[in-house]
Amino acid sequence: MKLISISLSILLAATSAVMARPVTETTTIVKRASAADWKDRSIYQLLTDRFARGDGSTDGCSSLSSYCGGNYQGIISQLDYISGMGFDAIWISPIPANSPNGYHGYWATNFEAVNENFGSADDLQALVSAAHERGMYVMLDVVPNHAGPTNNGDYSDYTFSSAENYHSQCSIDYDDQSSIEQCWVADELPDINTEDDTIVSKLHEILSNWITTYGFDGIRIDTVKHVRMDFWGDYQAAGGVFATGEVYHGDQAYVGPYQEQLDSLINFPLYYALNEAFSSGGTMSRLSNQLNDNSDSFRDVSVLTNFVDNHDVVRFLNANDDVSLFKNALAFVFLAEGIPVMYYGSEQGFSGGADPANREALWTTGFDTSSDLYQFVATVNNDVRQKSGKTVVMNVDVQDNTYAFIHGNALVVLNNYGSGANNEVTISVGANIDDNTAMTDAISGAEATVSSGSITFTITDGLPAIFVASS
Repeated sequence: MKLISISLSILLAATSAVMARPVTETTTIVKRASAADWKDRSIYQLLTDRFARGDGSTDGCSSLSSYCGGNYQGIISQLDYISGMGFDAIWISPIPANSPNGYHGYWATNFEAVNENFGSADDLQALVSAAHERGMYVMLDVVPNHAGPTNNGDYSDYTFSSAENYHSQCSIDYDDQSSIEQCWVADELPDINTEDDTIVSKLHEILSNWITTYGFDGIRIDTVKHVRMDFWGDYQAAGGVFATGEVYHGDQAYVGPYQEQLDSLINFPLYYALNEAFSSGGTMSRLSNQLNDNSDSFRDVSVLTNFVDNHDVVRFLNANDDVSLFKNALAFVFLAEGIPVMYYGSEQGFSGGADPANREALWTTGFDTSSDLYQFVATVNNDVRQKSGKTVVMNVDVQDNTYAFIHGNALVVLNNYGSGANNEVTISVGANIDDNTAMTDAISGAEATVSSGSITFTITDGLPAIFVASS
């Protein structure tokens, strides 16, 4: 594969102010979106309660363990903020009515009623319609594994209204798969009896109704490893849209088989490798080895959803506050093979610790489109990922502190030296780029020329380098 010239007026946007880019053209959305439809999307994950308030208020949240006031109208008001970074899909919180303080949406009671703290059914429909008008997909978070905590075992207001609809309460033994699938998450979330055919049919009906009623384009499935594996193929089919599942585990040999049932999985094995390579002082071979292992263990790595932060893990900048390292990890997520997911607040440098500290209110930042990280994300996601081509070649050159791969017609060189580093490096590109090709880094503006199958340049402040052929 040879790199081709691309307009530097687009790709050098990192060196000038990048403001929100409202989408002016309308794109027709296919409601029954498939894995192929999602393959070129980039996803902005938000918590509905923590992203934006419909009334525009910006005061802080008194307790991160309860509702803070974010809602569907708030999301609608800030869709241009999201699309300005190049995102063409959003992932929202689960929508059913929840147990008290279920601000996150994972404690469903009545699966057939909407959580009124987020707005009405009409508000939810308005959000999906507004996203579609901007050419954006909407991914719904769904939770068929469990219901919310009860008041002394009272299920009278629940969709599954009898104790017989749930597995008997027990604590999970994570060395026993049967226990993982049938005991109660956190010892308090009633585990739905997904061996009962009547209950399974009801779960299918609920999902189908959500997709049909609101027009969601995809689903993210929570707690996948906590339900028998052969449940998932029929469940995804009931929705009829792309599905990515959360199997919270770092071993690709454990996670991979679930892709025989679902289109995609949240790429937790890669998440751990990214953290070791960019945050914990590991070498880049940890990254390349994980990519090779994933290729052996997953049916299709191109549709796995890649991330560096989400609502269940300590934020990168909490564990390591080096912004240059964070930018390298983000660049990998956006440009490597797979579907990128960025957790809300990353673009504003959020650094929350363990749940709920990693679920901050975004509106306190004023949705600042001039922030350094917002501009960086807009450049990498909008100006490179969306405009530089689709072909990805991983593991082009792997050294202890640098990792190079190709995305479309861009050469991506990442490093883990950290802020302040200005090391000279030589990267082998082999036959991927012609000798004598003059290239410019879309991040720093530095120039370099390919010679004898290599490119030599000086890293700027530990930042990633994304080289494109000079026009």
